[in-house]
Amino acid sequence: MRKLFILSFSVLFSIGLYAQQTVYSDSDAKLKYDVTVEKLTDEVNDEFYEYYSIEIKNVSNSEVTFTPLFNYKTKEGDLRSSLSHDENENEIVTLVPGQTIKGSISKNHKSEYRNLTLFKEFLVGNSGKKASNDVYVLNSISIKY
Repeated sequence: MRKLFILSFSVLFSIGLYAQQTVYSDSDAKLKYDVTVEKLTDEVNDEFYEYYSIEIKNVSNSEVTFTPLFNYKTKEGDLRSSLSHDENENEIVTLVPGQTIKGSISKNHKSEYRNLTLFKEFLVGNSGKKASNDVYVLNSISIKY
């Protein structure tokens, strides 16, 4: 019984680590950015999905103004960029030296940093079905200064 408990705990812990893994990382002289996969769970509305979230840090000694762009591929193989194909407004971001921001989606789907996120895929909900079979695969992040 003890071995089963330890095995179960180890599996759950390793899954938790995987959920926090960085899937894309890059930097330049001004910014460092990392992308992780996050989950949105809304049991009331039976909405479960994963999305990419970018965390950006100003590593320079001066204020930096930029627009982050997601370059991704659809399930059909179409290459897209959040500059031209995303419903999110491509807002200009300004960071002071050392400042870090991270994209997030709140349960009411409004967030100050929603433009720092990209939908990935729907997960199976309480109904046992996915809301859609749409899937976006992140290729890269571009920074437009």
